[in-house]
Amino acid sequence: MCRLQNKVAIVTGGASGIGRSIVKRFVDEGAKVIAIDIQEELLKNTAKEINQKVSGSCIPKTCDVTIGSQVTEVMDAAWEEFGNIEILVNNAGGGGITCWKSQRKCGTRSSI
Repeated sequence: MCRLQNKVAIVTGGASGIGRSIVKRFVDEGAKVIAIDIQEELLKNTAKEINQKVSGSCIPKTCDVTIGSQVTEVMDAAWEEFGNIEILVNNAGGGGITCWKSQRKCGTRSSI
């Protein structure tokens, strides 16, 4: 199945558990996935494993989603690289609300 063919997804908490499973499933469905997590080594290992199956399908980005400047940096890089993000899965633990600065490019604002 390729229901997500040519779609770009961001999955927070993508290094392990439910987030890792979501990343794997989205890749299986044809998406390019930017996996975000605070656990750098675990995230790199997850991306390596997934990319062995489908090369270049999982892009790991280390980020603490409770720190707004890190979220902004990752989101700006994602917009720069792909031009569009169709799917956002907010799976990371942690509290607080951070403005998704990059969404202003399409005229709306939201929180993650």
